[in-house]
Amino acid sequence: MITRTLEDLFNAHFRSAAYIAEEIVHSKSVAEDIVQDVFIRLSKVDLSKVRSPVQYLYKCVRHASLDYASTHTLRRWEELNGSELIADEVNFDLSRDAVERANRLHRLYQAIEKLPAQSRRVVKLICLNNYSYADAASELGVSLATIKTHMYRSVKSLRKFMMTFFF
Repeated sequence: MITRTLEDLFNAHFRSAAYIAEEIVHSKSVAEDIVQDVFIRLSKVDLSKVRSPVQYLYKCVRHASLDYASTHTLRRWEELNGSELIADEVNFDLSRDAVERANRLHRLYQAIEKLPAQSRRVVKLICLNNYSYADAASELGVSLATIKTHMYRSVKSLRKFMMTFFF
């Protein structure tokens, strides 16, 4: 069952969780699939009994990513080299730098969510979905100048937010 807590967790942490998974599996589409699967499994868990749902989410994503990566890597190794396996060929430790990048990215996604609605849509289309300015204008039914204005203001706001965060 999808609860409000799960929906809020999804909206606030999907991208940063996908980033952590991508660091492990090295594929954006696979990482997003893994995170979606984790959220489907979390829909069957009573999150009100979990001390920290955010930490639980990241732990689940990390474990699911490691499971996928080890299975996929071992299968690929077998395809290439027969059934011989070399265990230390696979090192899946999530480094401190990766965690810091994920935290920064998470804060950036939070800042994007705080932008005005139209600016947020423009940033998501252009920065997250790789739309061109013209495609974004067409998608939203606004002029190219409007898209440029939204991007200018959004980037200025996000830059200001990130500067206060880092310094």
